Amino acid sequence: MADESDSPGGPPAPDPGQGGRLAQRLGLVSSVQQLEEQQEQQREDPAPRRSTAGRGRVLLVRIGYWSVTVLVMLGALVLFAMAGSISAHHQAGLEEQAQDGFDAQERTTAAQQGLADLPSQTEARRWLARATTVGEDLAEAQNTYLDHTGPITTDDLPEQTPGPGGRDECHPYLDDPATTTRDYTEEELTTCAEGLRQSAVGGLERALTPHFAVSARDSDGFNAVSQWHSAVPTLDDDAPLSGYTWTAHEAQAFERDLAIRMVWVLTEDETGRTVAWLSGRFDPLVNKFDDMVLGTVAAESEEGAEDGTDADGDDTGDTSAGDGADEQGGEPEDGE
Repeated sequence: MADESDSPGGPPAPDPGQGGRLAQRLGLVSSVQQLEEQQEQQREDPAPRRSTAGRGRVLLVRIGYWSVTVLVMLGALVLFAMAGSISAHHQAGLEEQAQDGFDAQERTTAAQQGLADLPSQTEARRWLARATTVGEDLAEAQNTYLDHTGPITTDDLPEQTPGPGGRDECHPYLDDPATTTRDYTEEELTTCAEGLRQSAVGGLERALTPHFAVSARDSDGFNAVSQWHSAVPTLDDDAPLSGYTWTAHEAQAFERDLAIRMVWVLTEDETGRTVAWLSGRFDPLVNKFDDMVLGTVAAESEEGAEDGTDADGDDTGDTSAGDGADEQGGEPEDGE
């Protein structure tokens, strides 16, 4: 008798492992379904909200973060400001020190330039000698003025004509010179004396002009090319002044601008008394005098001191010419 399991028409025999495999499949399906249900629930439900305590902590953290950030930025700004202030102060100190150096350099340059502008010893001596020579020439011209002041006199003129073919000092000034020997008339002698005076002083002003700057030739004040004694109030132009003499003192020193101060003194020949003095600045580069200052000295018989004042203390007539010339009185020291 055959076995039922081997019978071709009978039902198959149950597999012992089939049940286990089915259970596994069912469990897998169940897990998948659970997973899908969880995902679906997560999609439907929003994320769980954080608790109030958690949000507070997060807020405090953020506040602390921004506070620290702000403090750091403020500190950086303060440091930058302090650094800028220190830098500016330091820069100002450096500029001040540099300016001191620049000033010292400028003074050094000016001193060097001043030394370069100074004349050599030979040139300085030549300038002083030139000032003295010009000063003496001016004194000589003024003495000529003094010799020809006062009334016309004929005492020193010849009494007779020179005769036929002869000539004398009066001959050039007479319209019709005598051709025979005879005595001069008084009119002829007067004409001769006037001609001699005019010939002696007529060209002096023109000769003096080149030696003075324009400011020293001011006609409104003391005119240096005129007769100096006419500005001395103690002298009478109508009286003979041949007994007075202008003397030029030797130039000996330079002023700051290299000008040379020259002094002339007017004295009375008989007594040696100083009547007036005149000073002027000689510019050796242009060979001209300027800043002329005239001072007078009171007579010894008057009670006023020798400072150009009279007995009442009033000025006796000091006169100055040139810009910035100060009125002075009294006699200057020699070589001033």
